[in-house]
Amino acid sequence: MWKYELGTVADLADNTPTKGKWKTRVLKAVHSYWSDQIDSLTPLYSTLFFLRQDKYVPGKILPLLSLEYTARESERLKTKVRLLTGTYMLQTKRKNFNQYDINPTCQMCGEENETAEHFVLKCSALHSVRQSIMVDIERQWGR
Repeated sequence: MWKYELGTVADLADNTPTKGKWKTRVLKAVHSYWSDQIDSLTPLYSTLFFLRQDKYVPGKILPLLSLEYTARESERLKTKVRLLTGTYMLQTKRKNFNQYDINPTCQMCGEENETAEHFVLKCSALHSVRQSIMVDIERQWGR
């Protein structure tokens, strides 16, 4: 109760809210706390840099992560989350964390270094895959 500034147990015992009012109060307090935490931490972590504050709504799933709960989408979720958090092992990252001489060039197209930007937006080998979902991405992100 202290963490989310919900008062003390004594205050709650003296003035007990209804179940609905208490639930609403707790949800608002938790969402407010975590929104403030995310807002304050975003500038400090490079993986949160691309989190668009206008699309982040406490208690709601980010549009890019919403699933239609198909087996295919469930398999893709792991890749999506890793790309969003910067933990997907691309060739440039593999080169940085490997003792052996790793070529950072994209293994699918061989045209340029495999960065997240290249993998998601530029790789010619993934053009057909990207085009089929680009309309949905643009609609969800309001571009």
